[in-house]
Amino acid sequence: MTIDDYSDLQSPDSAYSGPQSPGSLYAGKTSKAPAKAAPPRYKTPKKGEVTILTSFVWKPAITEATEVQYLLNHQWHPWYADYVEITKVNATSVPGDFVSLLTMIVAYKPKSIKRLNFFTHANKKLIGITGTLDSSGVYFTTYIDEKELNEIVKKGVSFAVNSVNYTLDDVRKRFTDDGMFVLYGCDVAFDPTTLLTALKDVFQAKVVGFKDKMVFCPPSQTAGATTFNRKGEKTGIMKTGFACKKDSTLNWRSLISDPNAVTIPK
Repeated sequence: MTIDDYSDLQSPDSAYSGPQSPGSLYAGKTSKAPAKAAPPRYKTPKKGEVTILTSFVWKPAITEATEVQYLLNHQWHPWYADYVEITKVNATSVPGDFVSLLTMIVAYKPKSIKRLNFFTHANKKLIGITGTLDSSGVYFTTYIDEKELNEIVKKGVSFAVNSVNYTLDDVRKRFTDDGMFVLYGCDVAFDPTTLLTALKDVFQAKVVGFKDKMVFCPPSQTAGATTFNRKGEKTGIMKTGFACKKDSTLNWRSLISDPNAVTIPK
């Protein structure tokens, strides 16, 4: 039996079993004064675009045969390998928490990021950074919420990279004047959109998110197969009557124009 329509994947609420551990505030995190070092060499993003993927993995690890079985049984959730297939970005590093996400942003030249794409799991209250999956759901290990984001805006944050100190202002300066942060995750723009607004206040850049779940649509899978087929995987934003065949796309960048996309202006 071959199945290629997974339109009921990722239940927006029940698929998330809640965080495994409480979040930690990063506001006011400080570092020692930097030692003298060579000036940092900042990266220039190609066409002004940066794509950051998060680390969500199966725990315990599963075989591809089991993953096929989970998909066909509607027990499957997208993970890091799916982010790679969708974006064609094989990340050399992933953020371990929100501060490490900031360190990845300051690695780029000031005024160089026109669009930052952030692929993760999320819900109406939390933005995941790392986590695990099993056949029952998705679990956040590290995450950020509206309260923590507001604390960062209020108190600031500082951190060191290779003995160079950075602040929140340095992070904000990496974006162009019309730069945007696009959060590819479920439900983050569900009304009220205070979570996205808090993220906008942190980066002082336009933020885009989605008020319904993201659906990942792998190609056809055959029952009993020992290899999980990801080539040409598509994604889309849930709506009434959603079906992978007609409502998913390879052009994931275009999803910011989806009717369920919400833009919070700078």
